[in-house]
Amino acid sequence: MAKVAAGARPEKIDEAIVSVERAFDIIGMLADSVDGFPLAEIARRLDLNKAIVSKLLNTLESQMLVWRDERAQRYYLTYRISNLGLRHLQTSRLLDQCSAALRQLAEETGELVRLAIVEPGGQRIVWVQSFAGSKRSLRIDPNYTLEIGLHTHATGKAWLSTLPFADALKLLMHQGIEASTAYSKTSISDIRAELEEVARRGFALSYEENELGVGAVAAPILASTLGGAPECVGVVSLAAPTNRMSRADLESCGSFVMATTRRLGETWPLEARARSGAFPRMVE
Repeated sequence: MAKVAAGARPEKIDEAIVSVERAFDIIGMLADSVDGFPLAEIARRLDLNKAIVSKLLNTLESQMLVWRDERAQRYYLTYRISNLGLRHLQTSRLLDQCSAALRQLAEETGELVRLAIVEPGGQRIVWVQSFAGSKRSLRIDPNYTLEIGLHTHATGKAWLSTLPFADALKLLMHQGIEASTAYSKTSISDIRAELEEVARRGFALSYEENELGVGAVAAPILASTLGGAPECVGVVSLAAPTNRMSRADLESCGSFVMATTRRLGETWPLEARARSGAFPRMVE
């Protein structure tokens, strides 16, 4: 199925300021790039005039959000944008309250444990923290991928399982449901059946669906909001190399991951919920 064009959004806000949207398109583009981009390539990808892109880049550079390599004439993202995100997480005390539970799960299983949170507005989920277990010598890179594949990562499946399928489908179609490996599910009917199963048992499984040699199990963090209804505010995942953990081994870890998410849901910072606005509502 075709992927939604770069820069497209599920919903358009009438009052949106185009220049701000384009600036954040550039930030997102540079965030995914290792070698940066020259002005001409950024303009081509955004389908914009070079003069307009040059003004946007100059503005971002003046705000120290991007920097230009004068020799190579390429633009790169600075760390200021990530520092702003970390400052937000620190003021909410979110990571402080989650660290103990996540570290305990990593130490008890010896595997990689990661926390992902649902961003304000409920349109995206991102990894924010990870702990690598110390019991095993062979590990997987905690940053082996940056984007969470909603239909290929256990984390993505766990989050989508808490949403009405119509909402989950919009997010899937926006990201695209191409196969990452031969084991990826790309049929909407297959994905829907799996999400329903995830909702029933409380955790999701991905076994070489996003990357060969890697398996993971994940469960949603359900926290009571100011309105009282439980909503998914994040996901905890446990990942391991497939040569060490079989599918059955990962499934057996589902109960441990769920115990961790229940603990986090009960202690999720109230101020983080209040500032984040309405998260997508859990299916009753």
